Amino acid sequence: MIFPIFLMILIGSILTSAFSDKSNLTKVDVALLNQSEGMAAEVIDALTTASVSIEKDYGIKMGYTDSEKEGKKEARVNKKVFVHLDKEKILVYGNESEPLNTARVVALFRSVASSIQTVKEAYKIDGEKAIELIGADNATYEVPVELIPSKSAMSSYDYYGVVELTLMVMYMMLIPIGDLFTDKRTKIKERILLTGLSRVKYYFASLAAYSIFALAVFIPAFIFSITYLGVNWGNYSVLMYLYIVLFAIFNVALGMLLAQLLKARGKVDVILSVIILPIFSFLGGSYTPFPYDMGGVFGKILLVSPLRWVNVGIFKSVYAQDSQVIWVSSAIFILLIFICLFIVVAKEKKEELRA
Repeated sequence: MIFPIFLMILIGSILTSAFSDKSNLTKVDVALLNQSEGMAAEVIDALTTASVSIEKDYGIKMGYTDSEKEGKKEARVNKKVFVHLDKEKILVYGNESEPLNTARVVALFRSVASSIQTVKEAYKIDGEKAIELIGADNATYEVPVELIPSKSAMSSYDYYGVVELTLMVMYMMLIPIGDLFTDKRTKIKERILLTGLSRVKYYFASLAAYSIFALAVFIPAFIFSITYLGVNWGNYSVLMYLYIVLFAIFNVALGMLLAQLLKARGKVDVILSVIILPIFSFLGGSYTPFPYDMGGVFGKILLVSPLRWVNVGIFKSVYAQDSQVIWVSSAIFILLIFICLFIVVAKEKKEELRA
């Protein structure tokens, strides 16, 4: 109960700087929604046809988004600058934790708009002397700016408060392994089965007992993470905890399966300590954070770890309001739990018939 709390405090405090929201002069990502007309259309045309590279020379990378809602989410969650070309208006939305990035984007769009306006005004006055007049700063184009609150931005405690707790939950698979090997050695299970209890009920009862244990044992760390560390578990923290408990039950079922398939305790310990737990922990992001939307080959490799499913599901639900991963992984966990129990019981019955 105490160790997860200690782990969250230690790693969260050590790696606070890794999640610092201080501004810097790195590349600025822009999410652009182009619904432009008039001046706004001229500005984006000028930017896309410019002889200079906006990304290389100004450090501003243009990307596109499909809706205003999606653009604001990019600003809130991923700290991008959202630029909405709404007919003739240029509306800029930036994360309040990155005001410098927002200012750089505003300066770019404002300077292009003002330059276009200056040329137009010069030609209105005297087309032949327009070139001479262009040098004068006689145009101002205002770009409205709205800073989006960054209270939902992830801190080191938000990240490691989640991943270290789920890591401890994954270690639940060790508990049934120890108990089942003890039962085999002391013949407790055989004496219980002599009472008339079926093997199916025995393993279901064992799983139920471990589930109740999991439900209770992680509550102190979970409550501590919210009340003292301020870890963001979203608006439905109770449901998040139940999701974690489901993950714990899956690990218990997996531990029961490993104990049944590998008769030697030494083999089980080696496979868990050398292969399963270290690999699942690393790929799950327990040691170093991986972007939850990582693609490519490595992104697919990360999905080998069930711990990755849980962490991504929680972070997407909390910071992107997307619970799809949670629902899909919950269904998979429930299915795998029953598969593990089925294999355990079937193997037990097969060995009983041999005897």
